[in-house]
Amino acid sequence: MAILVLAGCATQPSEPAPETTDIDQEPLTEVTLVPDADPREYLDRAAEAENRAQTFQYLLRASAVFFDREEWQQGAAVLSQLEDVELPQALRAQYQLLRAELLIHFEQWQSAQALLSEIEDPQDRQQRIELMQLNYQLYVGQQRHLSAGRQLVELSLYDDGDYSDAIWSHFAQVPAGYWRQSVRDTGDIMQGWSSLFSRVTLALDYRESVADALQRWQIQFPQHPASAQVQQLLDEHPWIREHPRRIAVLLPLSGQFAQQGQSIRDGVLAALSNERNEDVLFIDTSENDPEQVLEILDRENIEAVIGPLSRDYVDRMAQTLTHLDQVQPWLQLWLNRAPENYAPGLDNFFALDIDTEVESAVSYLSELGHEQILVLGTDTQRGRQLARQFEERWQQQHGPRSTRFGSYRSSTEMPDVVAQSLHVRDSASRISSVERAAGSAEIESEPRSRRDLGATYLLGDAAQARLLKPFIETNISPFATRMPVFASSAIHESAANRGRGDLDGIVFSDAPWLLPNHPQSDLLARFNRLHPNQGPAAHRLVAMGYDAMELLPRLSTMTWLPGYDHAGLTGRLRIFDNAVQRQLNWAMFESNSLTEQPRNEHTYNRDTL
Repeated sequence: MAILVLAGCATQPSEPAPETTDIDQEPLTEVTLVPDADPREYLDRAAEAENRAQTFQYLLRASAVFFDREEWQQGAAVLSQLEDVELPQALRAQYQLLRAELLIHFEQWQSAQALLSEIEDPQDRQQRIELMQLNYQLYVGQQRHLSAGRQLVELSLYDDGDYSDAIWSHFAQVPAGYWRQSVRDTGDIMQGWSSLFSRVTLALDYRESVADALQRWQIQFPQHPASAQVQQLLDEHPWIREHPRRIAVLLPLSGQFAQQGQSIRDGVLAALSNERNEDVLFIDTSENDPEQVLEILDRENIEAVIGPLSRDYVDRMAQTLTHLDQVQPWLQLWLNRAPENYAPGLDNFFALDIDTEVESAVSYLSELGHEQILVLGTDTQRGRQLARQFEERWQQQHGPRSTRFGSYRSSTEMPDVVAQSLHVRDSASRISSVERAAGSAEIESEPRSRRDLGATYLLGDAAQARLLKPFIETNISPFATRMPVFASSAIHESAANRGRGDLDGIVFSDAPWLLPNHPQSDLLARFNRLHPNQGPAAHRLVAMGYDAMELLPRLSTMTWLPGYDHAGLTGRLRIFDNAVQRQLNWAMFESNSLTEQPRNEHTYNRDTL
């Protein structure tokens, strides 16, 4: 109860304190601090104190020690005794700092932020440091990496701690859009940090030498705290100094997966046409086992590898590399998910899978303000797995029971599944009960769907979407607004196969290249002319090959700069935990054409980062 009371009080505006009060007139002598003291010793001293001011000091000290020992409930109980007390001016800041520390521990971010913003700049040096430390913890809890890094820069001016590694880690996670702006900061230290990350970001954007950008920064800021990290990067990341020139691409160019491999190869060749000077060697994984491939890579002095593609070959090659028990000297961008129990060295993993689309859907639907989601998919192992993934991610953000999953084994089950999921069956049952109770009386009624659901997300393909859409529409209550329907790229077919408006209104995610108004739409049109029978599935693989080549010269830097994103054909790309993360675009079917849907534009400033 004490914790809840304190948290609640933090949300209320505090009354302005008078300049002087009776308690301010009492003598405030420094209390005796006992090293490694049990907090109960301070409670005993509080009971024996000479005056109220001294009592309050001992109680605050006891609460602080409880918090240091992570005995939060005991500390909160002590602190609650001071809740309605008129504290001396000199102790008010300390009391507020302890309240803020408690709120931060229980992740009451907004209440903690409101309380910390009320604390005037303390005159006491130690309290000023504590205020900065609490602000830092608050920013970390909110994942505001720019603010967290800035707070550590300020803190470094007050004590002798070396915060450069932590500052580097936070600024590396700041979205690159911020560093692309003309960032201007005051203070030599902060100017140095901003200049460092702006230079690296722009070098990556224009595919220039990151090493040259870092070395120019060293000349301008020779004594900066980040100098050690910069030199370490130059020493330990060889591909920062020079982009890999000899590249091998491992693809199935014959056999079962030849069509997929050839589409990726076409994308690689398209990227090479952009005035690139790399030497690229294509190796057919259908005709060479992993041991043979490794011999070729060694013999040809390969510096970077794209692939392999198929799940089976990825597992086999990973096992072979693991058995060799040595770090390979090349960068590798695998075109699949990471194998289990494979420790990446210079490896990263790039996959086009529906799992990524589920993650993107959770983010997009949350942006639109939806709270309750109906998920419809097949009653198969894969369908249930995707539904579970969506539900887990969604419920992390929106709480338990914020999703409902309706599954079907065949098209004949779809009407019942939709009606059951929307509670129309329950409504009809209630109407029947009322009619039976009324006897012969005639009752005018109509079944109603549940109103708490805000949207539907479809996990199936276009054929399933065509069948489900009319069932959803006919089961929505006439008193309710139309329920928007969202889906993955599985429903996106070529224009010739879309039919006449039977998917109208469905919003789906896909690679930006396949949607209207893309800057590289001429390239897509050229592929359509060369391969008129290929559809979006093949085009996504072409885009994957193109993006793989675009990522390769940036790969070494992007692994330690997770905030950097690259506008690729398959999505807005960044690397996190050695995996390429994709942010997809969204479009809506409308009269047999596509209309791209806007995304919330992020504004990058100090108040939001």
